[in-house]
Amino acid sequence: MSRQSTTAHFHKSKTLDNKYMLGDEIGKGAYGRVYKGLDLENGDFVAIKQVSLENIPQEDLSIIMQEIDLLKVLP
Repeated sequence: MSRQSTTAHFHKSKTLDNKYMLGDEIGKGAYGRVYKGLDLENGDFVAIKQVSLENIPQEDLSIIMQEIDLLKVLP
């Protein structure tokens, strides 16, 4: 698959820190949505979870932070 067709489902206007290109939504849960992402430095596909902290009860924030800590150590 060529790089051009690989990036066809990504939104060039939606980049995160000039490092990732945001693609289509691939899932959602109680705290956020998950998008397909493309690492612009090496071409790897990644999953990007967007969590909205708006209207989240304080007790749920610790659960979210635990999940973030877990995801940080995954390869």
